[in-house]
Amino acid sequence: MRALAGPGTRIVELGGRTVLPGINDSHLHGAAYGMTKPPFAVDVGHPAVGSLADIAAAVARAARELPDGTWVVGLGWDPGYLAECLADPGRFPHRRDLDAVAPHHPVCLTDFSSHMVWANSEALRRCGIDADTTPPPGGVIDRDPDGRPTGILREAAGRLVQAALPAPTLAQRRRAIQGVIGELHSRGITSYTEPGLGPGGAGTLFGGLSTDNWTAYPALAARGELQARVSVLLLPAPMGGSADDVRKGLAELRRPESADPRLLTEIWSAAS
Repeated sequence: MRALAGPGTRIVELGGRTVLPGINDSHLHGAAYGMTKPPFAVDVGHPAVGSLADIAAAVARAARELPDGTWVVGLGWDPGYLAECLADPGRFPHRRDLDAVAPHHPVCLTDFSSHMVWANSEALRRCGIDADTTPPPGGVIDRDPDGRPTGILREAAGRLVQAALPAPTLAQRRRAIQGVIGELHSRGITSYTEPGLGPGGAGTLFGGLSTDNWTAYPALAARGELQARVSVLLLPAPMGGSADDVRKGLAELRRPESADPRLLTEIWSAAS
């Protein structure tokens, strides 16, 4: 290699260290992932917690710092790592575990896989979920023997609570993206693809796949603060949406603040 060096060649001595090309992650919900981290959500996953009691303590600490009626949001719980659930296979997270420490705060804890939501009684009440609630298609509401919800909402039923969470501000979304890019850099990842942002993602946790996040990326790029190469798959409408849904979605995506040439974009049509 030194034989190929010329007068304009820059040589960086590495002192025996290794340089590798930056890694690309071809499927990363970066903005949504960033908002699952503190300070946006309480960490209730392994190894931060090891028991239901640990989770209750974390929720109690968060509730003490928030006015009554404010949502406590957490991510990451896994019964496979919770001492009480390991000791008793019949034990599972229940609304009562959260009621005891946050009776005046609605609590929404999404599990590590994002397939289950654990809510307290105040959250269920606020979202109108009771013994008479019919779960949405593809969703399950776990119930006690008397028919009352246990607080565990599976698959599509979790949206009944997640949809009620306050939407993060644009500034918070930018901060979340910057946070996740910093984490990616520590792992050698310098570029990634957001596999779906647009109007069709507004109902996801924190609106993590919504147009608001699409807007946050160009805002960072315009300020020179997007320190990764990002491509975005745009979803004009939900899966299975009508042609009218697609037209409305495309109009939303064509807003001036959404048109930044520094982002690589592809448009996927739900009508195709």
